[in-house]
Amino acid sequence: VQDPKNNQIEQWQKVVPQDGIADLSFQLSEEPLLGTYLINVTSASAYGSFSVKERVLPKFEVIFEAPNQIYALETTFPLRVCGRYTRGKSVQGMVHVSLCQKIAPFLPSASKPDLCYKFSNQTDEAGCFSTNVSLSSFSRDFRYYRDSIAAEASLVEDATEIQVNASHKLLISRIGGMALFVDVNSYYHPGQVYRGKIKVMNYQGKALKNKEVLLVVNCAEQQLRQKYITGDSGTASFSLDTSAWNRTLASLEASVLHQDSDRERGTADLSYQRASYFIHPFYSTSRSFLSIIRVPETMPCDETQSVQVDFKIYEEDLEHGPKRVIFSYFVTGKRGIVHAGQQTVWVGLPRMLEGSFSIPLTFSLTYAPAPRLVVYVIFPNGKIIADSAIFSVSTCFRNKVELSFSMPETLPGSQVGLRLQAAPGSTCAVWAVDPSAFWMKPGKELSSHSIYGLFPSVYNARYPRQVSEDD
Repeated sequence: VQDPKNNQIEQWQKVVPQDGIADLSFQLSEEPLLGTYLINVTSASAYGSFSVKERVLPKFEVIFEAPNQIYALETTFPLRVCGRYTRGKSVQGMVHVSLCQKIAPFLPSASKPDLCYKFSNQTDEAGCFSTNVSLSSFSRDFRYYRDSIAAEASLVEDATEIQVNASHKLLISRIGGMALFVDVNSYYHPGQVYRGKIKVMNYQGKALKNKEVLLVVNCAEQQLRQKYITGDSGTASFSLDTSAWNRTLASLEASVLHQDSDRERGTADLSYQRASYFIHPFYSTSRSFLSIIRVPETMPCDETQSVQVDFKIYEEDLEHGPKRVIFSYFVTGKRGIVHAGQQTVWVGLPRMLEGSFSIPLTFSLTYAPAPRLVVYVIFPNGKIIADSAIFSVSTCFRNKVELSFSMPETLPGSQVGLRLQAAPGSTCAVWAVDPSAFWMKPGKELSSHSIYGLFPSVYNARYPRQVSEDD
């Protein structure tokens, strides 16, 4: 361990981890150097750091609870100002709030006045003041005014008249909604029809019907432009003939066409975010193919989900006589292949068989958080068809841990009990941090996502760099 002046202040030699964890500690001096301390593990070429800072906590803080972004189509937005002492108690006092939208920076300061709205009120029992602010007090014509509102608040404590200030910036978005592709594959089968959907949603995520969208397809130095109208579900289905794509990369772009209803008098033009998507040719010597139907939502742990597989088999890939097709599949998770199986489908006499089947999968913790399902068929003539899909699984753990205090509230300096429950033989770590520490470094809270984020390489869906697919 080195201090900010590169002095070695502690070391451990021949450390033997227990259950893969080395738990070490040392005592800082009463007046340590302020700055960044370096922890260096020489044998593993790894290092970490921590900071020692001098902090004088304020008597209380003022917290703005307001959206970072509001939309031009909204009529009101919520605003909440709270006062909290360092130990979490609510502050009783008078709140003063000022909201100002300044004129555009390229206009003379005297050409138009800033649009300001001020109000004051007493905090409630929770130490907060809440209100809905009307956007009618501000301009949505961004030719003359900035697309943001500067918010300033002050809280004057009743008992001492101590005043603490806070500020916040609210951006005004001109986005009316967005287009996105749904039910689309990342590849296409040359010569086969490629299908998908375009969905249009407003800024609140609500589906928009009767919206005109333009689909632009670029492939093999050709461009296709086609217009569609969204239905009641806010989606428009499209089908593309891939015969002339010459097995090359294709790009799709969907945009919402401007309509007069998208603009109100005295407001700026609304815009819709475009959707773009790239699809690759699927290489196979067979005309047959299969497709895994994607499941968009996150799968909860230990719950069984039926995954549908669609297929189209041509007679040319099958043997004479009684015919059957064996679909093999496997699932990869944190530890490589975590599940495998087969599904047999008997084929009748038609020249082509088209159908589907389901694979039941129970997404346990060995699958999480991003398992990949691979389904493939090896035909008697040596040809292969395959598909793969990545699913999202909740971040879950084998051991369930429960942590609680003996009482929810107590006086400073008094004794309190801590109860920790886990499976027998578990190695447990307890992190006790004063809530005020998060004011200095917000986002450092311990969570299941932060634990999974310690091992990003485990969930990398790419091939190792030694693997080449040039041919």
